[in-house]
Amino acid sequence: MPEHAAPPSRPPVMVLKPTAVLGLLLSLSACAAVPTADGQRLRLASPEFREYVERVFREQNRVADEVAFALEEPGPHADLAAAEQELLAACAGVNELATARRDQEELGVRSSLRAARTVPDCERAARAADARLAQDP
Repeated sequence: MPEHAAPPSRPPVMVLKPTAVLGLLLSLSACAAVPTADGQRLRLASPEFREYVERVFREQNRVADEVAFALEEPGPHADLAAAEQELLAACAGVNELATARRDQEELGVRSSLRAARTVPDCERAARAADARLAQDP
């Protein structure tokens, strides 16, 4: 390359500060929507979504309690025990949200979004465990 030639140009590199990234994630999460088990789409930052999370949390607690008591009864409960395990796994994110709220702790944007997106799975697992409970002898 001759001495007087300009170096090849590169595309500009965008540098974001952590606060800008956090702001961007928060604004995106406010627009994000989660479909409920019934197909309704709720915005994550909406009061309706908070009510939905609370309703699902209470329902999964009710079902988990009933399943736990049913498992203490004599007899085979393999299907019910499997439904309980699926319920616990599917609702881990909902319980994480509830625990953070109870303890007045922040989960962080990514953890909150990840946990919030599990609410419909928890709702479906609670319904499935409740239906299995109704079939248990």
